[in-house]
Amino acid sequence: MNLILQQEKEILLDSFSAPKPQYIQLYADESNRIDLTFLNTFTGSIYVYDYLTAELKRTIKFSKEENGIKTPLGYYIKNFDSIYIYNKTNNEVVLINDSGKISSRISLIENHPFHALDWTYKYPQYYPSTAAPLIGTGQELTIPGQYMLSLPDSIAQRFKFETHIDLSNNNVSFSRLYPDSLYGHNYFWENEGLFTNVYCDLAPNNKMVYSFPVSHNLFVADKDKEGYSVAYGGSNEAGTIASFKGRLSTEKLILAVCKTDLYAGIRYDKFRKVYYRFLRKSMPAATSMTTILEKPLSVIVLDENFKYLGETTIGTCSNFNWENAFVTEEGLNIEYLDKKDLTEAYLHFKIFKPE
Repeated sequence: MNLILQQEKEILLDSFSAPKPQYIQLYADESNRIDLTFLNTFTGSIYVYDYLTAELKRTIKFSKEENGIKTPLGYYIKNFDSIYIYNKTNNEVVLINDSGKISSRISLIENHPFHALDWTYKYPQYYPSTAAPLIGTGQELTIPGQYMLSLPDSIAQRFKFETHIDLSNNNVSFSRLYPDSLYGHNYFWENEGLFTNVYCDLAPNNKMVYSFPVSHNLFVADKDKEGYSVAYGGSNEAGTIASFKGRLSTEKLILAVCKTDLYAGIRYDKFRKVYYRFLRKSMPAATSMTTILEKPLSVIVLDENFKYLGETTIGTCSNFNWENAFVTEEGLNIEYLDKKDLTEAYLHFKIFKPE
């Protein structure tokens, strides 16, 4: 199978918004029409568009002042009376309504003193994105986090990267160790979490599927249980991925990243019953002048049992923002960074289907 471009979509932005929004969520409204919503971290707003018509329906504004949400990075719209926003400043989730009124705050570090450095060894850090979303199911909100540094054995064996909030009582719990086969064991991954990112999606039968940057395998788990089953979900064109030999200078680290295959987000397509997994491909001829954004971007297509169906290189990481990818009935939507749009007036999406 190859990914074939089917159509393109443009969403007109206002003067306060720009391409590459921090976070996108699709939301089914009362009439089951699909809304495309995105976060404007600059203004403290969530924009709500009709996905099919690309018309702006409403803007949800919240305060970014001291007693508001100073650093919003992601959100989950359960309904327009219950919008959960992650606030990086206090490592908390804030519940608001569509008028921006705050009704509760939920600490994700159990009210641990924020200034104490040891909380980073115990609690995940969160950088929500469309590829690492807040996932709501029933009365639970699941938030994937990560460990930001190289994982020593002592931490890898006890660090839980996933957070769960019981929405009926706001109780917080933690689960999900990093796969033992990938991290710890004195494997040396560095660079502020680039290699410990957790990309995930909700799979059928109440399962979660995880794509880690440094593994050809996918890791599948019952959503409410510990442990993984492992399925090969790699590229036919990728090479061996190995940890580094000791700490590298910034220049050597960037060069090593450019010469290494790195997996990225994974999306399940319920309409076609396939998975799409992103790969940032290696550049063997990279030099010290090469940048990570020059890496070719490939999309691997797997069936619902993770059988390899094919893969397509669609461009580079400089012209496709793979983090903002999502599935609709129309196909796999991937944000496209149009160099001709000098005024940044539109959000551009290219929509693909496997054939």
